[in-house]
Amino acid sequence: MSLRSRWVAPFLACGWMAACTSAASNPPADPAVVVLISIDQLRADLVSRYDAFYTGGFRRLIDQGAYFEGVHDHGISETAAGHATLSTGTVPARTGIVANDWLQRVGEEWVNVYTVADTTSPILGFPEMEGRSPLNLLRSGLAEWIVEANPEAKVVSVAGKDRVAVLLAAHARGEIYWYEAGKARFVTSSYYRDAYPEWVDRFNAEVLPTLLDSVWDATASPEARALARPDTAPYEGDGVHTYFPHRYDVEGGERGESFADWVAGTPYPDRATLEFAKVAVREAGLGDDEITDYLALGFSQTDRIGHDNGPLSQEQLENLLHLDRVLGDLFDFLDEEIGEGRWIAALSADHGALTMPEWRAEHGEPGKRLTRGEREEMLRVAEAALAKAAPGEEAAAQAQALRELPFLHDVYTRDELASGEPRDSVARLLRNSFHPERTKPDLARRGWIAIGPPGTYMSTARTGSGHGTPWFYDRNVPVIFLGAGIQTGRRSELVRTVDVAPTLAAVAGIAAPDDLDGEVLPVTTAP
Repeated sequence: MSLRSRWVAPFLACGWMAACTSAASNPPADPAVVVLISIDQLRADLVSRYDAFYTGGFRRLIDQGAYFEGVHDHGISETAAGHATLSTGTVPARTGIVANDWLQRVGEEWVNVYTVADTTSPILGFPEMEGRSPLNLLRSGLAEWIVEANPEAKVVSVAGKDRVAVLLAAHARGEIYWYEAGKARFVTSSYYRDAYPEWVDRFNAEVLPTLLDSVWDATASPEARALARPDTAPYEGDGVHTYFPHRYDVEGGERGESFADWVAGTPYPDRATLEFAKVAVREAGLGDDEITDYLALGFSQTDRIGHDNGPLSQEQLENLLHLDRVLGDLFDFLDEEIGEGRWIAALSADHGALTMPEWRAEHGEPGKRLTRGEREEMLRVAEAALAKAAPGEEAAAQAQALRELPFLHDVYTRDELASGEPRDSVARLLRNSFHPERTKPDLARRGWIAIGPPGTYMSTARTGSGHGTPWFYDRNVPVIFLGAGIQTGRRSELVRTVDVAPTLAAVAGIAAPDDLDGEVLPVTTAP
């Protein structure tokens, strides 16, 4: 296998060491269960930032896992794209999951498509809701490879979001469920089954309500809290209720939110996801025989809390400490239910996040929000250039004019992403997110995509933060393997998230497609 070159560009570090191309050596006996865990919006530095205060699952991953720093190798760093990458070992340009939603060409029109939408697979019990399935995913995934190895293999995928549960399972059928925040219950679609089993209805009615509290208070020590931002800021949340304790009877009432909507911004749904998954594992009988089964878990609250409050907020600190306990309980459960030494796991994330731009600016780093006026100026400049452009040169003329705007980093056209040698590292990353029939709105309708400088939040929202850019902070995530035969230690290699699925497959003795973008990492103990 030829080695790709290693390269590191400012804010865009993306490389891999030659060791990353090696096959896993001395794999353990085939595991009873392969576990893929994704933490939505877990930027890599958040694991090390609060290292001293972790006592549960993060502690075990850090101390007992093969711990890499990872990076997504694509430029549109959104949730669906990242999860499809983790489960398939291929970049979004090939999975077809280029974003959370996109414009898709239907004849001469561009139609909006949600990543896991499928009108032929309605949500059980809620026929008014749009259906869900992996219809739009163009590649097979780890769960499918496991089932292909043995059709008797069982698959469980549980997550806090529909696009996570579905994409982590790829096209495999099984016990696939997600927490529907607006309904405050776990649901599935007719793609997976015809009716809910009794245990799902019982969990939703009797167990779930006990896991969702109406008060969220701070528990971190003063030493831990000192590592996060102060507990109030006008650029968090709604700009008013930005401090602990958070109470539904105060915040929900003033904002007119339902309890289901309010609790979706707390850590509690992650605990519910774990407890639901435990029941699903027992009901499905994962690990009950010598056949390798598959378990996927997607914890989503880091993303929901991060969008509202930012990665360095007190709220995110509290959420991570809560998640640490949840992960600790998960690993203890796997030891008890599946058996110590009978499972292997990988933990990663779909994307990172931008630190609040105001906080960055206050600390001497580039940081700003795109204003509504700047967005309007972009459109005025583009329209003026379009009016003067020669036939066939419309997108190129607009891009050239837009590059003169001081608040943009660069502008890339649809034509240059579709063909030719990428002119820089950003273009290469965007190409890995580019599918000619599925694109972001500006690429589809205008023929170009504008990228802001590092530290710029390209949303005109006055509060919160986000992700979605090619910059390193949006793509930098942990990649940690844990379990039987995994070599313990922090690694210096910067690896890619496309390496996760082929590595898990190799360690489990599962055949993977030979045309993946990812490679097998050396994570097992030496002979």
